[in-house]
Amino acid sequence: MWELVKNLLLVSLGMGIGVVLMCVLNVGKEADCEMKQLEESEDN
Repeated sequence: MWELVKNLLLVSLGMGIGVVLMCVLNVGKEADCEMKQLEESEDN
C-alpha cells in the first residue's frame, strides 16, 4: 500500500513540475517576442 501512495505522489510531483516548466517556457517565449517588438519599434 505504501508503494502505491509513494508512486502516486512521485507521478503527481513530476506532472506538477512539468506543468510549471511549460508555463515558465511559455512566459519566456512571450517575453522574447515582446522584447523583439519593443526593439523594432525603437528602431523606427
